Amino acid sequence: MAKAKKEIKLDINHDNTYDEILLDQNQERRKAGITQIPIERLHSFENHPFKVLDDEKMDELVESILENGILSPIVVRPVYDGYELISGHRRTHAAKKAGLTSVPAVIRELNDEEATILMVDANIQREFQYPSERAKSLKMKMDAIAKLHKWGELQGNRNRELVGGESNLSGRTVQRYLALNALIPDLLDFVDEKRIPMGIALEICSFNADVQDWLYEFVALGGTLTSALIQRLKAVNETEGLTRDVTEYILNESNYKKKARKLVLSEKKLDRFFPPHYEMGDIEEVVMKLLEQWKRSQEGDLADE
Repeated sequence: MAKAKKEIKLDINHDNTYDEILLDQNQERRKAGITQIPIERLHSFENHPFKVLDDEKMDELVESILENGILSPIVVRPVYDGYELISGHRRTHAAKKAGLTSVPAVIRELNDEEATILMVDANIQREFQYPSERAKSLKMKMDAIAKLHKWGELQGNRNRELVGGESNLSGRTVQRYLALNALIPDLLDFVDEKRIPMGIALEICSFNADVQDWLYEFVALGGTLTSALIQRLKAVNETEGLTRDVTEYILNESNYKKKARKLVLSEKKLDRFFPPHYEMGDIEEVVMKLLEQWKRSQEGDLADE
């Protein structure tokens, strides 16, 4: 529950100077454990999985900070040369863009695992998350919980259920996101950009980095990956192994296949050339003879060149 703000009243019976108001506010902040930290002393969390983008929402946050300041303090922990950001990467970036030199912060003494869990929890409930953000953050949190409780790999299912429950995700859903971490970064970006559907991405995860590189090149050039295409690649990979040439052949094979061609002539067009008593078989016979003549004339033209 948010703490009620202390109201500061100005009236003629009390000499509230500007300095006194600021002093009063600073005292309240110190009581709440909030202190101002220079932005230059802040470092991003190591392997921070959440994107900080200069998009429309960032512009809105900058405007809000310019008008109202930073309403919610960031959370940091001390490191050897300053402070490491736990929560508040976007606010800090926006504050810097807004021209601020320091930000309000709560300093916490945390070990690596505790810091990781808090960092993920502070971001996991955001309104929108890219699949890559969720994949990386869930993996980081699960690993941190395993180390903190010394559960190890044998407790993987328990870890997934615990992480999923706290994030309103089923253990199965957590496992699906965790699998995305096997993708190369370029393909994971395509999943974020919705150029590769989640289901297809999960099917790709079992391929090695080389095959994934070839798949990335295919999609980057405008190709579309389908489940049938991935299954064929898997079948070949299991029996013969995939080389670049074989992979490219399978991916582009659909382009080599002849598409069925069908020509439809309206009755109005046919009536211009054939009398009413001509049956369709008669018309087809005439058309084929004319086409044979046209083909021979084309071959003759090529021979003359």
